[in-house]
Amino acid sequence: MRLRYLALALVLALRLAHGAETVQLATYYDYVPWFVPGQPSAGFNALLASKLNGMSGGRYHFESVYIPRRRLDVLLHEGKASIVVPWVHPRFFDDPGRTRYLWTAALMDDESLVVSSRAAPLEYDGPDSLRGKRFGAPSGHRFPDLDPLIAAGAITRIDVPQIKNALQMIVLNRRLDFTIVDRSTLDALRNDPFMDAALLHVASRPRTASYERSMLVPLDKPELYRFLQGAVDALRNDRNWLAPHRRSSEHQAAPADR
Repeated sequence: MRLRYLALALVLALRLAHGAETVQLATYYDYVPWFVPGQPSAGFNALLASKLNGMSGGRYHFESVYIPRRRLDVLLHEGKASIVVPWVHPRFFDDPGRTRYLWTAALMDDESLVVSSRAAPLEYDGPDSLRGKRFGAPSGHRFPDLDPLIAAGAITRIDVPQIKNALQMIVLNRRLDFTIVDRSTLDALRNDPFMDAALLHVASRPRTASYERSMLVPLDKPELYRFLQGAVDALRNDRNWLAPHRRSSEHQAAPADR
């Protein structure tokens, strides 16, 4: 009898999985704490996918994936794939009025920092204070406040594969004067064996005030949005849901050759 019930439960689970709508939980951050290349179950994005799958009751199946920013913009514009983008803010997607996409409540708060070498520290006092400097930034990432100065040649932007590369170059005094990094990422990278955080200087004034990281949902997915909004409300009541991954991600490092 017990085996029969187990068999029925397995059949039901398979049916639910088969009928579930697959949703790509897409991040364009291919570094800790958000995503760990080669370790699909590690990082905040994978943890969020697992949490959402447990909450959906088989209605949705969320897959944690990395998609480069330029490709992600194309996919969102085409509207053909079922994609949700967590860990982002409306200004990252030119949507200050929140009219191009649906936006959930915040998953977490963060802030943007200006980081330079301790040997040549920079203090930040608005974009103009960065004139004449060399700026390392991950390819495809946007910085609306700095882009006019970059376009005018007042700031030299040097694209790097990921933020970790920019921080390493600053530590080694190679070609870069500063980079922009979020506090969540910097905290996760402090114990990276390939980077000595003691050689970095964080400007006393953040580039931005504290801001919310939410989930972007396409306008044509109102039912999915309602589910995600309820899920975020539940997660916000559990202040420690990220704590285990927050601690473990501090000891994760992306491959040195990336």
